[in-house]
Amino acid sequence: MEVVFVCTKSITFNTFLKSQAIYLSKKGFKVKVACSDIKNLNFKNKLNHTIDFPTKYTDLINIFKYVKIFLQIKELIKKNRTSIFYLHTPVASHLFRLFAILYRLKIVYFVHGFRFTSKTNFLRSIFFKIIEKILSLKTNVFITINNEDFYYAKHNLFTKVPTYKINGVGLDLHKKQSNFLFKKKNKIHKILVIGAYKKSKGYIDLLKIADLLKKQDFKIECYGYGNHKKFQFIKIKKKINNISFKKFDVNLKSRIKDYDILLHLSKREGLPVSVMECLAQGLPVICNKIRGNSDLIKDGFNGFFVSSYKDVPNKILYLSLEKEIFNRMRNNAINSITKNFSKEKINQTIYKIIKKNFRNSK
Repeated sequence: MEVVFVCTKSITFNTFLKSQAIYLSKKGFKVKVACSDIKNLNFKNKLNHTIDFPTKYTDLINIFKYVKIFLQIKELIKKNRTSIFYLHTPVASHLFRLFAILYRLKIVYFVHGFRFTSKTNFLRSIFFKIIEKILSLKTNVFITINNEDFYYAKHNLFTKVPTYKINGVGLDLHKKQSNFLFKKKNKIHKILVIGAYKKSKGYIDLLKIADLLKKQDFKIECYGYGNHKKFQFIKIKKKINNISFKKFDVNLKSRIKDYDILLHLSKREGLPVSVMECLAQGLPVICNKIRGNSDLIKDGFNGFFVSSYKDVPNKILYLSLEKEIFNRMRNNAINSITKNFSKEKINQTIYKIIKKNFRNSK
């Protein structure tokens, strides 16, 4: 059997999907990858295929870009007609299914997060729901990673597409801190933020929170992809010195335990890896009550939900003063992430899903 991973950019594959590809390869699958920048893939294969998916806003209005993508997808299908196409990321999954609409293919869509949620405005929600309902006709299997997306795919699409729910893309839990090694903390000092430098990740609110806390002994350290200059400009203009913006560090995972709390103010998620990674290392999470977060956080148990940035300083100060509650919440955070979140378990489940639904494929 052959599987073609399709995603917009190599960073998605390198960060989240490489272990799945390796696992499937060991199980006898011939694995290929199609994305916009195959030269950056950490999975070298002469059969990998370039598809110039839109990666910036100007690409979205370039008609010639879509013609090129159509021809590239057509060529990919021609060379891999009997393969299972394993789709990731909204842009790649939408365009691939749209341009492959005349072909009879085997398609698995791993839903990192539908482009609509229960909190999306009405017109945007209707637009993307119509698109997803039409494209579901070209989908053989849905794999979802949170309860909201699972319920939608299971009950609201035109076709009765087999639908599964798993716990995200998987974590390296063999390095998970054990309760035996659990050490109490007597002080909250360092607050961690992990998220791309986009407005939708809550950075404007984070700056307001930092401003409210600037007389307290807390440091907020942010790590993310993209350009943080506009947030740095606001920081300098308002003289907010307790927050810093850094480039994403691939070695950050090994330093998560040096922080005390994860502050996660994203407006939209699938099942956030950063939240799972931090819970696994004993960091309580303060976040918005949105899709994905609701699957991981139990308010007052392993973190807190907030409805406004104004609520955040009080939550941090409360945990800083109530050390016993803080340490209990840290212990609860560790125990929230079980072996069902491990890469090994996720990879095994995906393998079983593919075998079950395409057992007669060559």
